[in-house]
Amino acid sequence: MKALSAMKMALALALGLDQALAATPVAGTSPGQRDFTGKADFSQHLNGELPGDLVFRDERGSAVRLRDYLGGGPLGLVFSYYGCSNLCPTQIRNLAQRLAQTSGAAAGNAQVLVVSIDPLDSPALADRAKHKFLDNLLSPERAERWHFLSGAPADIARLTESLGFRYAYDPATRQYAHPAGFALITAEGKIARYFFGFDFSAEELGRAFEQVDARRIGSPIQRLLLVCFHYDLAHGPYSALIVEVLRVASLVMLLGTLATAFIVFGRARRARTAEP
Repeated sequence: MKALSAMKMALALALGLDQALAATPVAGTSPGQRDFTGKADFSQHLNGELPGDLVFRDERGSAVRLRDYLGGGPLGLVFSYYGCSNLCPTQIRNLAQRLAQTSGAAAGNAQVLVVSIDPLDSPALADRAKHKFLDNLLSPERAERWHFLSGAPADIARLTESLGFRYAYDPATRQYAHPAGFALITAEGKIARYFFGFDFSAEELGRAFEQVDARRIGSPIQRLLLVCFHYDLAHGPYSALIVEVLRVASLVMLLGTLATAFIVFGRARRARTAEP
């Protein structure tokens, strides 16, 4: 009887989970539900021009034009926002580590621009982020070649559009959904190469900087976009993938319960038959 009661309870739990999942809203399916991660993209605008006239402020609060960083060699450009606690810190640290491990003058002397996509970010926040991301990782000499910029909405929009970088802001979580990646720019301001995600070596990065230093424009590369965005399950619906995984798990639980019941009742029947 105890075994029968346990099986009934397990069966009820399995059926209850499946029914609950059937009623669970899936991200992107309910009316008015915005798919923030679906708006993140990074198109490859190779050989395009960096808009050098745009004005930003660096981590010291000085007004700078993008053209101020051109002319001396290759330039790395990565988009971020300084309040991010998801992929942005990992992306910047990973790039800094790989760049520090490269050999060759092109990579060693390269400058890197970290540009915030949040117009509310200030030079003070940029300076704090620079220390948070790079301290104990780069020497002071190398860190001086990293510039953390903040700017006005119109300048941010022009710069992101010129590089094919698309993102979305979620006011509920105060986060930006944006792709992880960066671009390399020639000394003349031409977009020469894209990197996506974190899957690259110091050797690959070093070769890319050498090619960009030689004014060679790369070809479009295959991409797998990683989107920087934290989904809060406590305040929103499950994603389609999570729902599907849980639904499969409930089905497995149901089948396992039925198989166990079949075995237990089969043994009980055989035991009754064998009784004298």
